[in-house]
Amino acid sequence: MTPTEILHRIVETENNARNIYKEAVSLREDFNDGVNARIEELRKQCFAEADEKIKQAELEAVRSADAEIERLDKKLESDLASAKQQYENLQDVFIDKIFRLAVNMDA
Repeated sequence: MTPTEILHRIVETENNARNIYKEAVSLREDFNDGVNARIEELRKQCFAEADEKIKQAELEAVRSADAEIERLDKKLESDLASAKQQYENLQDVFIDKIFRLAVNMDA
């Protein structure tokens, strides 16, 4: 082989090596882009699932709070009705006592 042929062979090999390197860099970039796209897709999916779970938890909390309010309202109405009935039952007794006290004081 002549020195010129050797020099051409060296240049050709160097060019091939550069092309292989460029291809490898391109493959790595494509791979990284693909990985980053998948990470973003998974992140969006996780956030969507978390948002859905938060909405469900909020709905359940509202339902639970509404049920507790309804229970407390019924209890309050029951207690109020009971107190009113107790007042009505004892009203005549207290009026009689007050009347007797008033009559006894005037006498």
